[in-house]
Amino acid sequence: MSPPETGLEPARITILPAAVADGIAAGEVVDRPAAVVKELVENAIDAGASRIQVSIEAAGQRLIEVVDDGEGMAAVDLPLAFRRHATSKIRSLDDLRTIHTLGFRGEALASIAAVARVEAVSRPRDRGEGYQVLVEGGAQIAAGPAGSPAGSRVSVRRLFFNTPARLKFLKQPGTETAIIVRMVGELALAQPAIAIMLDVDGRRVLETPGNGDRRAAFAAVYDPPTAAAMLAVDDGIVSGLISPPALHRASRDHVVILLNGRRIHHRNLAFAVEQAYRGLREPDRFPLAVLDLHVDPAEVDVNVHPTKREVRFRNEGATFGAVERACYRALRKSPIYELQSAAGGSLLELRETAPTPNRNPSPQAGEEIERAEAREIGGAEGREGPRLPPLEFIGQLLHGYLVAEAPRAVVLIDQHAAHERVLFDRIVRRLEQRQPSSQLLLIPHVLDLTPGQIAAFQEHESWLQTLGFEGERFGPHTIRIRAAPADMPEPRVARVLELLLTDLLGERTPDRRLRETAALLACHSAVRFGDAMSPESARQLLSSLAVTEEPISCPHGRPTTVILPDDQLRRLFKRP
Repeated sequence: MSPPETGLEPARITILPAAVADGIAAGEVVDRPAAVVKELVENAIDAGASRIQVSIEAAGQRLIEVVDDGEGMAAVDLPLAFRRHATSKIRSLDDLRTIHTLGFRGEALASIAAVARVEAVSRPRDRGEGYQVLVEGGAQIAAGPAGSPAGSRVSVRRLFFNTPARLKFLKQPGTETAIIVRMVGELALAQPAIAIMLDVDGRRVLETPGNGDRRAAFAAVYDPPTAAAMLAVDDGIVSGLISPPALHRASRDHVVILLNGRRIHHRNLAFAVEQAYRGLREPDRFPLAVLDLHVDPAEVDVNVHPTKREVRFRNEGATFGAVERACYRALRKSPIYELQSAAGGSLLELRETAPTPNRNPSPQAGEEIERAEAREIGGAEGREGPRLPPLEFIGQLLHGYLVAEAPRAVVLIDQHAAHERVLFDRIVRRLEQRQPSSQLLLIPHVLDLTPGQIAAFQEHESWLQTLGFEGERFGPHTIRIRAAPADMPEPRVARVLELLLTDLLGERTPDRRLRETAALLACHSAVRFGDAMSPESARQLLSSLAVTEEPISCPHGRPTTVILPDDQLRRLFKRP
């Protein structure tokens, strides 16, 4: 019997078949083998596992297996776990506002099973027998009792067997394997109380002790020397580890941000970490960090991304400030640079370490250090940053380095970097207090500029006056400079102003770039590497450097000082 005539056109909107809907969900959640590993490991973490074993073969396309000793699943629950939106982690809409688990959508197993052959065996800790389920392409093909230790084992084979187009988008096996290794390492850093092991093609590549010590987990993921050099962060809602300024990498991939133990990707928070290193590292180098933010789940929306990698904060500005402030305070306690013997003792390498003169000073030297520290504390409002030991100027070396003696150590100072740091701190204070310091030029400079630079000069004239520049239009494409910053040598004035105006062309609020501007002024005002310095000027520079907030580096991150400890020198010269 045909359907009755309604006089309407046939419907163009239809309900998608289950297989198509599952395929779409799988595309959102499972885009590569690493995503499968992530979902399975997070399920094991949510199950209360204390030990998780991950094994992959052929970059995950032949096998991905995750074995845990968690609470396991009963026979009645295991088949349901492969149904879409089936979960034990939430019951109502209100639960979404206070999520404490890593997973909650109930899509992981269903999405994985839609594009692979999945075998799951599980046994609760209070049951004597386990249960097994075999699912392929989203359809259950076997189920029944099976022997199993307490916990769960999930094996994924033939990944993307029914979606060959997905295989074409995968990278080379080595690349996919590296992505898996990095991702498991990040999960291990997030969960230091869980022992996590990763085998790649039968070879153990990662094993963490699971003793709750994040530094020990970091040592397993990276190496013990790197872990030992990391600085501890424990400030308000932020805890974890960050690298000292001298320890850095060429990419941002080594900054791991956690939210209540959940690995998240948040560009602003990663930028907050980098902001704390302003002036302590070179611009094209990036720190290592693993930071866990402890935030009330009600203040965060974790339900904004299919793979749960992104979140939204109710008060992102406060969170950003907390991260930057915590890292800043930890870095203020960073040690200074020291030249030490490398492996074998025949070479020297630059490392960051605690000030060597304080290691085992003589009583007299110790008293000098205490007096110097007391003077610095009184003059710098009790700052906690790294301090230089008392320095006695000896001479200048190679027209670029100052040589000084400290208690039980020789110190080399890069005169340009040191002067740059001194001037930078001075300029920043003046700019923050809006107290310009200008000097009239003996002969005004006439500077030819582009139309854009002329416009920038007119728009930001008050800001330039705050910096110390005073000038006026002197023609259609020319300005006349009457005054410049007091610390700046006169031959460099025109070049610095031209750079500033070019920089201001695309900057609507130049005062937001206060520190960058101060760094530019300091760099072009400082004594050059190669210039001769009088003993009086050198002594004044060392005295000023000792009371700066960041004596260990210039505003661009280069070291200002290198300490050669007496014990290292004796070792090099084979002296007792």
